[in-house]
Amino acid sequence: MNKSEPAVKIPAKQAEETRLKLLRLGLLDTGRRIVREGDVVYVPVKSVPAAGFQVVFKDLPRARVRTSPVLKASFDIIGEIAVINDMDLPADRADVLARNIVERHRRVRTVLQKVGEVAGEERVASYRVVYGGPSTETVYRESGCVFKLDVGKVFFSPRLSTERLRIASQVKENEVVLDMFAGVGPFTIVVARKNPSATVYAVEKNPEAYRYLVENIQLNKLTNRVQPFNGDAAEIVPSINEKFTRIIMNLPHQSLNYLPLALGKTSSQAVIHLYVVENRGEREETVGRIRAVSPSLVVRGERVVKEVSPKAVLKVYDLEAP
Repeated sequence: MNKSEPAVKIPAKQAEETRLKLLRLGLLDTGRRIVREGDVVYVPVKSVPAAGFQVVFKDLPRARVRTSPVLKASFDIIGEIAVINDMDLPADRADVLARNIVERHRRVRTVLQKVGEVAGEERVASYRVVYGGPSTETVYRESGCVFKLDVGKVFFSPRLSTERLRIASQVKENEVVLDMFAGVGPFTIVVARKNPSATVYAVEKNPEAYRYLVENIQLNKLTNRVQPFNGDAAEIVPSINEKFTRIIMNLPHQSLNYLPLALGKTSSQAVIHLYVVENRGEREETVGRIRAVSPSLVVRGERVVKEVSPKAVLKVYDLEAP
């Protein structure tokens, strides 16, 4: 027999509005079912909420454990914001998925669905709000670092966290690192935080991303070791009077075009981390384009970072300069 536990008693027409409000407050008890009796609905709560609700104690049935196929859709969580990556997911299914995400990830306050791929010089995708308020600014934490960003205005991928740590772990004492396409600073800041003797130069073209880059450098107390630049790498990098021991080139669709520029700023035996979107089976074409820039470039390693589509992957080539 079920034990009598607290529930909010409301008119049926207010049920969904109240359910969402209780969910946002973290009070909704998802382990019990919402029950309607005539024109009245009982919504189970974990504890008695503040004034404004009529609370009764009611025996409500336990919720059925279900596995929704919608949950197989791809989504990322960035701080308090979840992003549904499936642009073809119908609106009604996206709404169900959004509710499931919020119920399972209590910190999430806004759910977005991607409606347009990353595009343009500023590398920004398009989204629609499925759940929550219009604000898309959030704070994301990774590897002991903190990043403030606006998901709707800048490019950011939490799926590269392992890759960022991989790069940071390779940095040696007193390296001078160039992050040519820094965004809000994920590679830059993880590298600098994990390597106290390293100096990092970070270049970013998108004004919004650059603003967050500067703020994130300050939030992570790295102003003495990270130098930010706002502008196109093609114009900024030649003006930097420095030779680099390591260059990070995370602009997958265009990075090969910038490889000659990077090579001109390397010290002897420097490492270049070149990220490219590569169709499956086209490795030799990519390597050929690298060799065309300089036959002396040595491919020291390569790995698939993530799948981009059924036909393409994001891949990194670790190159050694002559």
